[in-house]
Amino acid sequence: MKSSLVALAGLALFAGTASAQTSSLVNSSTRGVAGSGSHTMISGFVVQAPPGQLRWVLLRGVGPTLGQFGVTGTLADPTLKVQDAQGTVIAANDNVGTAPNLALLTTVSNAAGAFALGSANEAAVLIGLPAGAYTAQLGSAQASAATGAVLLETYEYGAVGAGQTSQSISGLAAATPSLSTLVTALRLTGLDAALAAGGSFTVFAPTNEAFAKLPAATLNALLANPAQLADVLRYHVVGTQVLSTQLTNGQTAPTLLTGRSLTVTLTGGTVRINTSTVVAADVRAVNGVVHVIDTVLVP
Repeated sequence: MKSSLVALAGLALFAGTASAQTSSLVNSSTRGVAGSGSHTMISGFVVQAPPGQLRWVLLRGVGPTLGQFGVTGTLADPTLKVQDAQGTVIAANDNVGTAPNLALLTTVSNAAGAFALGSANEAAVLIGLPAGAYTAQLGSAQASAATGAVLLETYEYGAVGAGQTSQSISGLAAATPSLSTLVTALRLTGLDAALAAGGSFTVFAPTNEAFAKLPAATLNALLANPAQLADVLRYHVVGTQVLSTQLTNGQTAPTLLTGRSLTVTLTGGTVRINTSTVVAADVRAVNGVVHVIDTVLVP
């Protein structure tokens, strides 16, 4: 037997090495006090899964609903994010109703036996994760120094089925070795968090080889200037989901870089975005779609 959640909130969970073992820990809940900044509650956990397999993990940051159980002084507006071992934000949520996979999240919450959330201000994410170490961070959506009582819950809910869309765009990129340079750039600019929460985006994702085609001086200058780098990355993102079947020759698409658009050219079976060629299309995420390209788009 192989199980997934093997370390969580300071607890060591040894799973699946003895043939007689038929169960594993699938939920951990920690109550404490959290707020913004240095008052953020942090919990680490490890996912164990076979190569190429993802495990469903449900995380919830609960504040106001705790009042139904007699808890006073709760945090008014919890916010939750999940980071991988490299520090990339791969899932994030402020208000649970904005979760892009809300219907499935609700179904899994009910099936896992989680109590109903009584406030729209609670935070929750459902994400498919490969084997690795992760960090859940529960804080306040408000910048004030106020703190309050919270509950951080983590549920493991089995293997992600083949073909199921289970990762955010940021999480999908982080799990793809050929996009590691893009992931580093997103992390340096903080755009990893934007592509891990809500929205419905189309991202034209340059491969590592695409970044390597840039002159070394240009790439180094971008990495040293997060504001300029962020503009380049925004030029690769469209604020709506556009599948390859929706692309037309000569089409223009406004990007998240204000005032700048991309141009689509279709030649036979080749799709070009400005000067780049799409090498992999329609890689689906819970909050949009990724098209992998072979050249960095410079505005």
